[in-house]
Amino acid sequence: MSTADHHHAAPTPSPNLLATSVSSLIGLQLSSRAFTFLLNQALVRLATPQTFGTATIQFELLLSTILFLSREGVRTALLRQRETASPHLVRNISLLPAYLGAPIAVALAIFYAATSAPAVRAQSHFHLSVAIYALAAAIELAAEPLYIRAQNELRVDVRVRAEGVAVFLKTLVTFVGLAFASPEWALMAFAAGQAAYALATFAVFWKFCGRSTRYVLSRVTVEDRGQ
Repeated sequence: MSTADHHHAAPTPSPNLLATSVSSLIGLQLSSRAFTFLLNQALVRLATPQTFGTATIQFELLLSTILFLSREGVRTALLRQRETASPHLVRNISLLPAYLGAPIAVALAIFYAATSAPAVRAQSHFHLSVAIYALAAAIELAAEPLYIRAQNELRVDVRVRAEGVAVFLKTLVTFVGLAFASPEWALMAFAAGQAAYALATFAVFWKFCGRSTRYVLSRVTVEDRGQ
């Protein structure tokens, strides 16, 4: 028989910690925007308009749709229940994006590839690039339980490090792929950059708490407060 979960109060951040966290997040946003701006300026000159539009509009829409459907509801639920839910329940809910990520990514990737315009599908390595974007989304969603744990423990520094490294690697890999590979691999350069982003995100969060995080649902006993 399982025992009822004990409720743990979330740590209260100090004013200095909050100030540092806000500064770090602002710095992260500014650096990310700067990297993205510089990347786009370089990529506009290296990629054809069709390739650039497919990767930065259609592929990014596919990616954001997968991530939104898989994790936004979970993040909202945990934000509302953070103070009252048991630790085991929070952990179980945080695992849902990792479980849902792969099937949602596969389904949306197949739908997108099947409904894309013939001119878009005719681009070199289009289907392989779509598959890599879907895989990258699944990897990023696999890091969601680790992200939520870092957030609950107020480790903003881990999030800043993960997103900073990920944006840098995405920029570097995409640029190198476009600059040094033949034009037929242009879509693959974008896909490889997104895969590098996802792998870097997962690796940094895994280094923080991966070894102590189990991707298995726990039994949760709900207390009857009506008696």
